[in-house]
Amino acid sequence: MNKIFFYAALFLLVFSNCKKNQPPIYEPVDPVDTIKVPIDTPPVSTHIIDLGKGFALNNGVDWSPTFEAAYYKTGSRFAFGAKIVHSYLSRESFGFEDIPCAVGTYPVERPKGIESYGNLIPQSYFVYIRDYDTPVGDFLADTTRNDHFVEIIRYDSVEQTVEGRFQVFLKKEPMNTWWPNIPDSIAMTEGRFHLKIKKP
Repeated sequence: MNKIFFYAALFLLVFSNCKKNQPPIYEPVDPVDTIKVPIDTPPVSTHIIDLGKGFALNNGVDWSPTFEAAYYKTGSRFAFGAKIVHSYLSRESFGFEDIPCAVGTYPVERPKGIESYGNLIPQSYFVYIRDYDTPVGDFLADTTRNDHFVEIIRYDSVEQTVEGRFQVFLKKEPMNTWWPNIPDSIAMTEGRFHLKIKKP
C-alpha cells in the first residue's frame, strides 16, 4: 500500500508542474546570431564634386585652387576660373569664358577677334604673371587639336548653380619676355567643377 501511495504521489508531483499552455523550453541562443541589425548607409551623392569646388590635372599634377563662376550681364552665359597667388609676387590664372547657361557639351575655340566674344562658344586661357604685372606665359587653346570641351551636366537657374567637366590643351603664345620654368604647353585634363554663379 505504501508503494502505491509513493508512486501516486511521485506521479502527481512530476506532472503537476507541467502546464498545458506552457511554452517549450529552448536552448539559449546568442542574440547576435538571430537579430539582423540594419546598417544605415549615407545616401550616395550624384554630384561629381562638392559644391564650391573645382579640380583638374595640370600637366598631370593635381590642381585645385578656389574656383569661382560669374554671369555676364545678359545672364545667358557665364565664365568660371581659378587663380593661385604665390608668395613670390607671382600668380597664375586659368579659366573659361562665354559658356552657355544650358546643359550640353561645347567645343572650345581659340578667339579670333572681337567677334569671338559673345558667340556662346567657350574660350579658355592660362596666364602666368611675375613681379606683380609682367606676363611671362599666355596660353590659348591649341588649334591643332579638336579634343577640347566644356560639358555642362547640371544647370539650375533658380539656385544659380552649375556643374560640369572640362578638358583643354593650351599652347603658349609668342612673347618677348622670357622666364624660367614656364612650359610651352599646358594640358588641363579630368577637369570638373560644381559652382554657385555670382550675379554681375
